[in-house]
This record gives sequence, C-alpha cells and structure tokens, in this order.
Amino acid sequence: MDCNRNLDSFPDISLVLLSFLKQGCQNSQLQRELDYLDEQLKLPTNHNYIESDEELQADGHSFSVSYRELLHEFQNQVQPQLPVNAEEAQAAREMAAELIRIADLLEHRVLSQAADSLTKKLCRSQEQFWGGHLSDGVQALFHQVAGAKEFKKELVEMAFTFVLMKTVCEHVPQFLFGLYGTVVQYFLPHRSH
Repeated sequence: MDCNRNLDSFPDISLVLLSFLKQGCQNSQLQRELDYLDEQLKLPTNHNYIESDEELQADGHSFSVSYRELLHEFQNQVQPQLPVNAEEAQAAREMAAELIRIADLLEHRVLSQAADSLTKKLCRSQEQFWGGHLSDGVQALFHQVAGAKEFKKELVEMAFTFVLMKTVCEHVPQFLFGLYGTVVQYFLPHRSH
C-alpha cells in the first residue's frame, strides 16, 4: 500500500490508530484496555429514549433525547464513523502496518527516552495539555531520525505519534483513553496547525 498516495484519501484515523495499537501488543493490561476501547467504539444503535425525570421545557414539553443521538454526537467528536465493510478495515490494517514500518526507523533508546519524558509530563499535567506535550515529543523525534525525511512529513508525524503513544500506554495503560482521544482529535481532517 502506498500510504504517501493514500493518506489524504483515508479519513478514518481512529481505525488506523486502533489497528496500529493492536498490532504486536505484548502488554496484557494494555490489550484489555484496547479490547475495551474497541468495544466502546462499536457503539450500539438501537437504544430507547432517555427521559429526564419528566422535567418540562419552557414550551411545556418534557425533555427527551435519544441515547443514540447522544452517542452519535459523542462519536463524531472523538472519531469519524467506523467502517462498515471489510475492505475499509483491511485498508486501515495495511496503513497501520506501513506506519509501523516507518516507526521502526526509531532507535529503541531514542524512543524509550522520548516515552519516559512524555510519561512524566502527562503525569504532571491535566489532560487538556496532553496534545501539546505529545506534539513536542513527536517533533523532537522527527529531528533525531535522519531517515524520516524520505517519507511524507505528515505520514512520519502520524507514525511517530502512534508509536510514542503506544510506548507510553505500554508503561501506563490507563492513559490509553485520554491519549486516544487526543491523537484522534489532532489528526482530524479539519484540524488547523
């Protein structure tokens, strides 16, 4: 798969990230977290309406909202729609494999140091600041790896972000959900940076 060509045409970053994280996961606690995340991303679609204790609105109607609508709104904030066919899932796995190949350019020592540094920063900061810390760590890695310049910058940035996130989560699995949301938001097509 030529990811340099297909990066712009593959919008489902959440599936690529999940595929990347699952490939070669050796940490059983992280694997459980990934399985739970995978289940959470497959949101149910047939829930009943939730009514809020017959609370009346100003127009006299009771407040009701569909659970499905709330989940759909939340899903769109955190991730694009998950694919509905095997072909799209296979494309995500192939792109994840290509990103892993790029991430393999990193020396283990360099990646370990970056992950340790990022983990310390994440432990000391609020989740709203995690994106900046992650971005700083990825940019530092980008400047340390000479072979990275042969690939499209956005693809290298994605690969390094994913591998740095995975390495941190292997040490602190409870960071998975927060970092997952941060990374998906960062790579959404409408982002500006």
